[in-house]
Amino acid sequence: MLRTRRRGQAVVLALGVALLAGGCAGSDGEQDAKAPRTPAVRGAQDINAQPVAALRDGGDLRVPVDALPTNYNPIQLNGARVVTWQLAEAILPGAFSDAPDGTQKVNKAFFDSVELTSTSPQVLTYRIAKDAVWSNGRPINWSDLHGQWQALNGKNKAYEGYSNVGYADMSSVRKGASDKEAVVTFGKPFAEWQGLFTPLLPKEVTGSPQDFNKGWLESPAITSGPFAVEKIDKTGKTIDLKRNPSWWAQKPPLKRVILRALDPAARADELANRGIDLYPIGADLDLFSRAKSMPGVEIRQAPERLAGQLTFNGAPGAPLADEKLRRAVAQAIDPKAITTALIGRIVPDAKPVGNHILPPGDPGYRDNSATLPFDPAAAGKQLDALGWKKSGESREKGGKKLTLRLVGQATPVGKSVCGLIADQLRAAGIEARITSVPLDKFYDSYLIPGNFDLIAFEWTKSASPFAHDRPVFQKPQGDDAGSNFGRVYIPEIDTLYDRGLAELDPAKRRDIANEIDVLAWRHAHHLPLYAGSGAYAVREEVANYGARGLGAYGFGNAGFLK
Repeated sequence: MLRTRRRGQAVVLALGVALLAGGCAGSDGEQDAKAPRTPAVRGAQDINAQPVAALRDGGDLRVPVDALPTNYNPIQLNGARVVTWQLAEAILPGAFSDAPDGTQKVNKAFFDSVELTSTSPQVLTYRIAKDAVWSNGRPINWSDLHGQWQALNGKNKAYEGYSNVGYADMSSVRKGASDKEAVVTFGKPFAEWQGLFTPLLPKEVTGSPQDFNKGWLESPAITSGPFAVEKIDKTGKTIDLKRNPSWWAQKPPLKRVILRALDPAARADELANRGIDLYPIGADLDLFSRAKSMPGVEIRQAPERLAGQLTFNGAPGAPLADEKLRRAVAQAIDPKAITTALIGRIVPDAKPVGNHILPPGDPGYRDNSATLPFDPAAAGKQLDALGWKKSGESREKGGKKLTLRLVGQATPVGKSVCGLIADQLRAAGIEARITSVPLDKFYDSYLIPGNFDLIAFEWTKSASPFAHDRPVFQKPQGDDAGSNFGRVYIPEIDTLYDRGLAELDPAKRRDIANEIDVLAWRHAHHLPLYAGSGAYAVREEVANYGARGLGAYGFGNAGFLK
């Protein structure tokens, strides 16, 4: 079994925006006045796509984020957060980037080509762009890929890497025909190789565990991308990026990108007052309504890889370590009702997510939720069989009430999700005691240490679902549970991941993904709820940015219309 280490959060995106009462949305006529332009098919974007020549030279794009990183190394376990990966696209190399259709394409600014040059053994040849350099002036070369492999292959346990999936399968990374060519050989086949070395860190960071784990606590010291770090203001909670003066590819239209930590509740006012240029709407009906009535602002919308879900704590000693109780709790919760309440006004006919691995719209997506459907009668029957008998409105066993700790983020949507779940559980006789946690405490104090019985947050998915999600199901070893925050371990899933990661046929790999999904439902690993709305409020003059759908953020092409 391949051991992974993943705790930080490349996969987790905070429930940072929210639902308010339906009455806040205004009249139906007001809602129709500025409806989002929902793309009809997966793979579309809504970014006001324009040729770079149509954009003015300069301007600052101001983007709200939930919080500043506590570690700027995006492949270190505490640094692998959404904001850090967002930042990485602007300031770090990557072998591949996400295309709008959900596939991965070679990042031509950094690599001339990445080719599968042999299948037995599997060999990849990376040819690095000749002009690609780090901010310290050193050319990007094969030794940077070698250093990242050494840090993430799992052999040196002092490296706190977020995941060794793929890197642990490599037998060597060596110099090719020149310093600008790296030849990667695998000891066993690895199917999702396009997801490797994205982002790519300089060898100065990966050279020692100390530098890797703690060298970028305050700022990223050596970078390479269309932008460079100008300053980080901890008091003002901003990261200012400027054009990289050494950038060899197309000059970015923007002069600066400013990432600003901003509470979701303050974002509508800031957009109206021109303090930011956009905000994600997510499941926040109030933010949706505010955007529709805001002059000079439009709603852009595209399906994206984001889903709300509920994680069960199945660690030894926790109440939900009992799989039968977990299944009963899951069957007492109605994802369709939650989906309709949260985003039904933003995404008409929104459907709950029916797959743990593949997002809706993926060619292999199947709704396997019938394996463990919402069924209050079945939930009640199972609770009775477990000895949790109804006593008034509650269930008790041995004089003790069935009570679970439900943790959510202290945002309107976090509170709304938890409120809906608590109401549904109450109908089944289960008391859910809600704890609303500030964003800066949610991960380190609750999610990662398993300080919950139930916890609600959102997952982001990847174009490499096997490599990306394996840590979600990994076997906990001591304090290292990877991204398996609920510590629910299903050995059969491990075996299927081994098969899937080695299966080079995409159709067969999708079938394996669905086998994994059925097991995740059967054992109540976690409960998928709703897909993200993919909606953003964006200033009309912002071009090549907004609802990116399945593609990259696109900082290098973003700008303002002339």
